[in-house]
Amino acid sequence: MTAPSSPNRRHDVDTLRAVVVLLLIVFHTARLFDAEPWHMKDLAAPFWAADFVIRALNIFQMPLLFLLAGMSAAWALERRSAGAFLRERAARLLVPLLVGIFVLVAPQVWLERISPQVPLRMSPVDFEGGFFAFLGPYLACCYPQANFSWHHLWFLLYLFVYCLPLAVVARSGALPGLAAWTTRAPWRLFLFGLVLVALETALRRSFPSTHNLIWDWANHAHYGFLVLFGWWLGRNPALEDALQRIRRLALVGALVLVALWFAALDTAFGGFGWVEISRALRHGLRIAAEWCLLLTALAYGRRLLAAPLPGLAAFVPIALPFYLFHQTVIVALGWLWLGWTGQPFIKALAIMAFATLLSLALAWLSAQSVLTRAAVGLPLRRRQRPGPAASSGPADRRPTT
Repeated sequence: MTAPSSPNRRHDVDTLRAVVVLLLIVFHTARLFDAEPWHMKDLAAPFWAADFVIRALNIFQMPLLFLLAGMSAAWALERRSAGAFLRERAARLLVPLLVGIFVLVAPQVWLERISPQVPLRMSPVDFEGGFFAFLGPYLACCYPQANFSWHHLWFLLYLFVYCLPLAVVARSGALPGLAAWTTRAPWRLFLFGLVLVALETALRRSFPSTHNLIWDWANHAHYGFLVLFGWWLGRNPALEDALQRIRRLALVGALVLVALWFAALDTAFGGFGWVEISRALRHGLRIAAEWCLLLTALAYGRRLLAAPLPGLAAFVPIALPFYLFHQTVIVALGWLWLGWTGQPFIKALAIMAFATLLSLALAWLSAQSVLTRAAVGLPLRRRQRPGPAASSGPADRRPTT
């Protein structure tokens, strides 16, 4: 199959990825205030509004990152051998994972362990002593029963694992017959959401989300399917054109399904509890809403974000290190401001503002030397951004990775 007709930079993909990463600040700040156990909490938690924010963002946030990663992998594999692709992915994913486990995750676990007064801690294991004294006990596996963990960096490991089968099938056909059947009637793109619903229905009850890699089969089926679907989109450019023809239907479907899901979701989980339906049906609504939101994001992203956004263009190259740093910063700020109670909304805004600024500063600093760039998964050499003439010319057709 010929290479996809993509411009040198797919600014829509870059921008969507950047927006999702920035929204992680909102998501993980809300985790300080919601009703589910986490690594650090506000002393007065939980708050219903935090659960609502968590549920709203959780519908599409990580699924969209995996879907975009699959598209980028398809374009990268058009220009690289399978071996070169895996070496590049190992440098971008496994190296920062290993560095982050000791540099970014260990402080989070230590802060949790020295804070027995925190409500809803993920695990009630206590420690008395400084951070460097904790590095020995930190090696005891595995969290939450012990200390060793990859916390929010699970995404890096999972994505690398999903890249392995993509490298194997890179040179095989990308089901062009199925793509042609779908593009003839673009509404058929909604049918692939039924696959996701079926996978969740079959696996989620037996395999709740753990992020432990070995027994996380519902997540593997879910996210693995999205990476594969993204790869298929990247290999069949006509599918993205077909998406444009159903974008309004996808948007309406997403809004209706999200509204129905929140109406049926219990107030204890951030919903409104207005409608009583079975758990299975409620979960099916949530997955269907996710699928419509993903199609909407891709369609409107391609339509509205073809050019880089001035405020995000400088952030795009450091989105990965920002992702690495942000949760550690939020947990640290939550710990430093444990005594700040009674003003949850103002406190949350302050943590979001400081976490954004600090994570941006750390991400920018990490991009300034070869050693730190390697540690956070950035290319060792800064890529030269093409000028206006180069980036808009018809001969420049390489896709972004």
